[in-house]
Amino acid sequence: MSAVIKTSTPFTIELVLLNALEVVGAEPVTININNIGNYSQFSTLLEGDIVTNRRDYNGQQLFRFNGDIWQLQHDQDEYSAEILSSKSTKQYQSVSRFLSTINGAYQNAYQLHLKDMAEKERQRIEQERVERVEKTRQQAIAKAKAQG
Repeated sequence: MSAVIKTSTPFTIELVLLNALEVVGAEPVTININNIGNYSQFSTLLEGDIVTNRRDYNGQQLFRFNGDIWQLQHDQDEYSAEILSSKSTKQYQSVSRFLSTINGAYQNAYQLHLKDMAEKERQRIEQERVERVEKTRQQAIAKAKAQG
């Protein structure tokens, strides 16, 4: 059985979600054609799913994009729940606590994402300005040569 738990922040950007999952130690892996056979699940894995190092009765808990947001798929009862990791010493947290932790990490990662996007936009505008100035300069030189 699966359950959906709502978070205060919808997980809408894959890159930001992956960063947040890394921060909280969930060791996310995006499923693709090359690694889909490495996982044993009761439900079918799809390309693009993000598998975590958390396992319950249904297999590894994963995030699946439903067209609007990324949702965590897990066993509602959290039967046989554990962390699968040789790197992490963290104990298994309940899904609600895990989602709360990810929510905070997602908000932090989102702020960094916004700053990065703003910087890229600033650089794009600056590059356009430089190109415009150079084009104007080249036109002025060509006009001066034409006038002698």
